[in-house]
Amino acid sequence: MTSPGLAIAVHLLAVVWWIGGLAFVTLVFLPALRADSVDDPYALLDIIERRFAPQARTAVLLVGLSGGYLLWALGAWQRLALAHFWWLDAMIGYWLLFAGILFIVEPLGLLQRVVFTARDTEQAWRRFHLLHAVLLGLGIVIIAGAAAGSHGF
Repeated sequence: MTSPGLAIAVHLLAVVWWIGGLAFVTLVFLPALRADSVDDPYALLDIIERRFAPQARTAVLLVGLSGGYLLWALGAWQRLALAHFWWLDAMIGYWLLFAGILFIVEPLGLLQRVVFTARDTEQAWRRFHLLHAVLLGLGIVIIAGAAAGSHGF
């Protein structure tokens, strides 16, 4: 296997881990927390987040390293200026957003402070869930665009 081939494999596996985790949290975990069948949803969120956050950070780091390597190894930097490679710019922007969230915003507790400042607990959970849903939706659009765009569409 060539070095770019290995980088593509790492990139794809890390994206699957990252976005798959986001999908699980958005579509399964957060709705379960909001269903009022959990005694202390904040405590459960904390437990799950402590287990998944390092995995998400590792996946996002691998995506960034492998993606940067691929841009360099394939000489693809000029594609960032071409409109029909919009998905490449979108991937980088999405990665930067998540890197900021996972490595800066969450460790400082800023996301929890902003989202859970509402006096209405249900409103806070709705905000938190909506944020995850928007991020998941963007990720799906970007992945679909990248898959189609990298195959000539």
